Amino acid sequence: MFKTMNHENPVLLLTGASGLLGQHIIHSLSDQFKIVPLNRVGANPNKPQWNYQETLSKLSEKQPFVVIHLAGAGIADKRWSKHYKKTLYDSRIKGTEWLVQAIQSNSKMPEAFFSASAIGYYGDRPGEQLTESAGTGDNFVAHIARDWEAASTPLLKSGIRTIQLRFGMLLSAQGGALKDMLLPFKLGLGGRLGDGKQQYSWIDIHDAVRAISFLINKCETQGVYNLTSPYPVSNAEFSKSLAKTLKRPAFMHMPAFMVRLSFGEMADELLLADASVIPKRLTQAGFEFKYPKLTDSLTKQLK
Repeated sequence: MFKTMNHENPVLLLTGASGLLGQHIIHSLSDQFKIVPLNRVGANPNKPQWNYQETLSKLSEKQPFVVIHLAGAGIADKRWSKHYKKTLYDSRIKGTEWLVQAIQSNSKMPEAFFSASAIGYYGDRPGEQLTESAGTGDNFVAHIARDWEAASTPLLKSGIRTIQLRFGMLLSAQGGALKDMLLPFKLGLGGRLGDGKQQYSWIDIHDAVRAISFLINKCETQGVYNLTSPYPVSNAEFSKSLAKTLKRPAFMHMPAFMVRLSFGEMADELLLADASVIPKRLTQAGFEFKYPKLTDSLTKQLK
């Protein structure tokens, strides 16, 4: 748990500050922390680096309390070519390895390091209820998440509290998957993908930020935490709820073969994948969701 330093807010260093979650963290946690974005050095996404040392120098004697590492190429930004899959992998694993080495090489080490990961760690697991103790899957996104988490574990040997955040689908009308869905659903062109039975594990973006704040301020544990709602829903349920919230029909079913034709490898790994992920450690620690049910979140996001 953080301690104030001469009545000044503790320093939080943040990668991925310009992204959807990064912007919400800045907006919501600036009253608790002096948030300092880390800027990328160089333009090569396969060799990501940040101005970590320069930023620490500008902080003078003020030691960072926590580093939150969110940066990584957008998983659904492009169709997955061989080249883009390498970018997805390198931007996460090599970026985390670089940042970990930079932290270890400096005497002003943070007390805590939070690294993004994803529920893709579990792969496609129909019929299972997945908590943090479940094993990894065997597809591409599972391999990324596994290696991404492993890249931050050397900090444990340096005595730094290290947490990997396995994010579910972040729900925000301002960006991400929900924003992409809004136009077709508003036009009455929304509907289930494939048979619609695949479970979607999601979290309202406000609860995601609240959970991060909770883990910084109220917990002293480390390791993996699932950041998902306690109530995953099927793709069909998600589609019906979104359509109902928008007061639109949702009859446009896209068969699985059309999803694969449109999205390539991403279809089976993201859109048609089934993963019912439960935030067991988060709820056991005492965190209370403000938007636990999908209808709660959609109503908040789309009002």
